[in-house]
Amino acid sequence: MKTVYYLLSTFFAILASTACNQPGNTFKIIGQIDHVVDGDVAQLFTIEGNVGTLFMKDTVRNGKFSFEGNTDSLQMLSFMVYGNNYPMTTALIWIAPGSRTKITGIGYYLSSWNIESNVKEQQEEEIYRNALGVLSSTSDSLLLLYYRSIDRMQQTNSNEMESVRKESRRLRDQMDSIGFIQHRVIFDVMATQPVTKSWINKLADYAGYAVSYKNTASYPERNIKRLQHLYNRLSDEQKQSPKGQLIHRYIFPMQLVQEGQPMANAELYDPQGNPHRIAEDFQGKYLLLDFWGVGCAPCIAAFPEMKEIHEAHKDKLTIISITTDTEKIWKDGLERHQLPWVNLTDNLGMEGYVSRYGIRGIPFYILISPDGIVQKMWSGYGKGSLKEKLKDILQ
Repeated sequence: MKTVYYLLSTFFAILASTACNQPGNTFKIIGQIDHVVDGDVAQLFTIEGNVGTLFMKDTVRNGKFSFEGNTDSLQMLSFMVYGNNYPMTTALIWIAPGSRTKITGIGYYLSSWNIESNVKEQQEEEIYRNALGVLSSTSDSLLLLYYRSIDRMQQTNSNEMESVRKESRRLRDQMDSIGFIQHRVIFDVMATQPVTKSWINKLADYAGYAVSYKNTASYPERNIKRLQHLYNRLSDEQKQSPKGQLIHRYIFPMQLVQEGQPMANAELYDPQGNPHRIAEDFQGKYLLLDFWGVGCAPCIAAFPEMKEIHEAHKDKLTIISITTDTEKIWKDGLERHQLPWVNLTDNLGMEGYVSRYGIRGIPFYILISPDGIVQKMWSGYGKGSLKEKLKDILQ
């Protein structure tokens, strides 16, 4: 009987493997870009949660590159070309069984390239890319200058540092101004397009951008109004979905938890799958909420300092790390980094508990008093910054 079971299992495994590699499951992407140098690298990344993993790459030769492989389902990838003359922008590439994609263009600005595909989702994406036109090229040129100014900051002497910083801020402000105009263009197009899954994903992305800028009071109020108008196109069922609720929290910012308010409550799970009501199960001490992801280098860099703080002050401070990754990536990261404090997830990534605070970038930290009131919220990490932020309670 075991032999029969083994033979049947082997047969079905071979059958599944053969099906996945059938010619009909093959996708192909070819590129022809004129007036670029040889040697730069075209790359495709898979996106799982907030982690991008290199999927395929090809060196550009005579302006040509290509990718070919097998897929058994519709899949969204991120595409970029890495090289000194490229502004490090990306484009979404949708692949599917039997899909054929052609990328053509002139020069180094990916936003000006044309992407032709027989995949419906890619055709929809191109409507938005084409609507931006010269705005994207202008934004790309500013982005390239901005990154070069950042590089100069690493190399310049102290006497010239302030002027380089001013130049960097000026470029950042210009990019923001053009970005706000780009958003309005996209919103106008979205108002004319059917509400599809990718449409809702795009609305969530732009709502996320809005809350990032809203936290600095620089996002135009009229853009918020347009987002709210687009949100009202969703059906009641779509509004109640996790994505719909995320969009609502982002564009109706009074829903977000602020400093001085009670912390948000929710049910999250530890690595063993045990549930915890975060605002109820950890009372009596200060809490430091650490929002992190495996692909976030500053998040990882903070762990040695966090371990020092945990060992020295665990009698008065509980650290709770909350992942924005998928379960598998999260558990692999816990195994690698051996974090000795509380680790939780709601398996919803950026759409879950993290969105209650309007968080768009990680690492992000929240200090909560023993009675559950948010004391401080801040983003980013530099060596010694956690001890500095927590010095008042660690004395």
